[in-house]
Amino acid sequence: MNPEPEIVSTDYFDTGACIQVILTGQPRERMVIKSSTTTPYYKAWQKQDIIKEGRLLALTCHPNIVPLIKQVTEGSKSSLWMPHIPYSVGSLLWSELFTPHSRESVASGDTTVVTPREQEFIVITKSIMFQILCAVDYLHQTAGIAHRDIKPCNILMTATGCVRLIDFGMSWKQDDDEHTTMGDVWLEKPHCMHNEVGTGSYCAPELLFQPRSYDAFAIDRWSLGATFAEFFTSLRLCNFEDDDTDFSDTDSDSELESDSELESDSESESDADPEPFIVTKGVRLTDPDASWVRNHLFNEEVLLRSILEIRGLPNDTNWPSYKQLPHADALVFWEQFSAVDLAPLLPNLPSSLRSIQVDTKMHPPPAEKSPSPLDLIHRFLVYEPSLRLHAQEALRHPWFVAEPGLLLPQDYVASTQLEQLKGITLLANWESMSLGEMIAEKLLGGAD
Repeated sequence: MNPEPEIVSTDYFDTGACIQVILTGQPRERMVIKSSTTTPYYKAWQKQDIIKEGRLLALTCHPNIVPLIKQVTEGSKSSLWMPHIPYSVGSLLWSELFTPHSRESVASGDTTVVTPREQEFIVITKSIMFQILCAVDYLHQTAGIAHRDIKPCNILMTATGCVRLIDFGMSWKQDDDEHTTMGDVWLEKPHCMHNEVGTGSYCAPELLFQPRSYDAFAIDRWSLGATFAEFFTSLRLCNFEDDDTDFSDTDSDSELESDSELESDSESESDADPEPFIVTKGVRLTDPDASWVRNHLFNEEVLLRSILEIRGLPNDTNWPSYKQLPHADALVFWEQFSAVDLAPLLPNLPSSLRSIQVDTKMHPPPAEKSPSPLDLIHRFLVYEPSLRLHAQEALRHPWFVAEPGLLLPQDYVASTQLEQLKGITLLANWESMSLGEMIAEKLLGGAD
């Protein structure tokens, strides 16, 4: 007789969902149960739909998509049973160890030499990005599904480093009809689509105009660019326990303290290019409650303005369909924003990749691609939805072919990706370490 499952943790969300991690009674086996109401939850601004999530997950089968074990619906509650996956890309990005250079080398100005740490960072980053693209390519090309909420915390990783895309509560299927969607919590039609999708800094700009019809796949492609950019943005030291902490500013006298007592004497200015490590005003590295968080490329509090400041004002050249958006004509821009270079906004872009020249002001990008993740990001963050790089094409981007090669999880079913792996050098390990071991070291600490 199997013992009763033991609840390890329970989390509640403002969407009305509840997620429990349980021990099943089987050795070393943990499961995740995601539960939510099957009636519309009007207090939530996002249209999360657990019925549709289970329905769409049941249609997928891919090593980079979380598998659905079962869905149980009783009365006005439905639950999705899925395997527990220990790590997330969001947690990895918040790790001080997951940067191309240490705080000590940044403080001393010694970041031009390619170090083993930088190479390891590139290997991990390339593997994760490649797997994410495999997941999105499968969803778009094979399953006909747009995720519509791609972001770091919705991308999990197994102990071996296998990426698993989760949270399909806002997803959309291309060929859904009224019969198929009859039981969904929130009904959605091709010309009456939900525009309350996505999350803050990862939202495509067209969603800010609240269109009722749009290219859902292009929404994912913009989110990929915003997500990939965060691998290279600043890490900021914050204290979420201190109500007096000013998260919008940095202390001009903040110390980049280290064991060697190195510190930065440069002042932080709002117009200055961001540094790889930023200490929030009023926070010290010795503060036991302080923790590192990753900055977004776009500021979600003033999202439209932030996008315009970085990518420039929309016009007939960079966004031909802009005037077709609701209320676009009524929007008056008092400031003349021009596209800026993305590289200075990504201070954790490795020095070996920074040397590759990429014109990120050109919008849309040139036809010829450069072997750099900066070029890849630039091609996703294009205003015109139809011109954003498709995941299928991104898998053939020259950065994935360039050295170092591609390290995949030891248990990865590479046979499912034979077409995408053409021309790519596969690594058996990196410095005698597997992908899973490298990721665990960055998340759990270890020799640096």
